[in-house]
Amino acid sequence: MRQEPCKAFGHLFPADAALFAAVEAALSGWNLPDCAELTGDLLRIDFEGVFFPLDDVLEAVRPFLKPESAGKIDLIDMEQWTLTRTTFAGTAMTTKTVGLNHVLDYSGH
Repeated sequence: MRQEPCKAFGHLFPADAALFAAVEAALSGWNLPDCAELTGDLLRIDFEGVFFPLDDVLEAVRPFLKPESAGKIDLIDMEQWTLTRTTFAGTAMTTKTVGLNHVLDYSGH
């Protein structure tokens, strides 16, 4: 069984109630209903726990991306010692995973 926590955080702009409802539905399927917040037209995600369903959240977000969409979601997996970053630029989503050692080296730590 998984022991190490993961952290997910990020934002997407512009967002509306329909996008928020889709993300909430994806999260509630995993019993994680309080990880997303809609403030004006900004969707925020903030989670710390054992598992975050990034693929489900991205699948929920995809139909709502617009040419003006911008943002990112980071998932830090302490067990796998990785950072997965998904960036949103217009209707494109790009996901990349790197080891945390690489991230620490890059940041000068």
